[in-house]
Amino acid sequence: TIYKRNLEDVKFQIAQEDDDLETAHDEDNKTKDTTKGPGGAEILALAGKSDLVKGVYEGGLKTWECALDLVAYLAEQKENYDGKKVLELGCGSALPGIYVLTQSNTVKVDLQDYNDQVLQLVTLPNILLNTCLRPDQQPARDESVETHTKLFMGDWSGLVDLMAFKDDADKYDLILTSETIYSEESQPKLYVTIKNSLKRGGKALVAAKTFYFGVGGDILSFRRLVEQDNVFDIKVVFSAQAFVRREILELTFKA
Repeated sequence: TIYKRNLEDVKFQIAQEDDDLETAHDEDNKTKDTTKGPGGAEILALAGKSDLVKGVYEGGLKTWECALDLVAYLAEQKENYDGKKVLELGCGSALPGIYVLTQSNTVKVDLQDYNDQVLQLVTLPNILLNTCLRPDQQPARDESVETHTKLFMGDWSGLVDLMAFKDDADKYDLILTSETIYSEESQPKLYVTIKNSLKRGGKALVAAKTFYFGVGGDILSFRRLVEQDNVFDIKVVFSAQAFVRREILELTFKA
């Protein structure tokens, strides 16, 4: 079982924080940082109006279907994650990454999302709910959550530099991502991040719908991008029939 925070919890926290901010508003007004990105209330308002606001909100407050597909696929594989290093890109609620985190006491799972507010309001609470705060009272980890996971915020374009890999062995054994190829414009940044963060012998799993209405991205355009670069072998390892078919693609380095 994977526990996750629901949207009502997020709304309650934001309302409480807004009350606290109102109380301190007069004292803080002169030093307020006007360059900061949208706060929790703004992100929640955006999420209520649209699944995507380019450059502002990338849908991270919701748990999307392909994330659940990826969790189900990982559960079927029954892999041993002991000592492995895993990255989830565009994590949002981070259920695939959290599933892996719960499967081993020695796995390291790092999570990235575009929005800092998504990481604070959804990702981190979900991590805690499934580790040291699990409702089913499973034994707690011997080490803190910080030992096993790190959160990254921002655009993919600067992520590899931020990670500062020492060598290939320092890279990730497994990279997970779901519902992140919806924009054809952003696919190259995602692909380059995967290529430069995955170690030789590792694999990446990309869960997505075959087509995204209104935003232009699709699996075919992503496959074309990967195949033209001729660095990875790519294959479909999971498919779910629906009004819009959902698939999971596996990327592994060519021999």
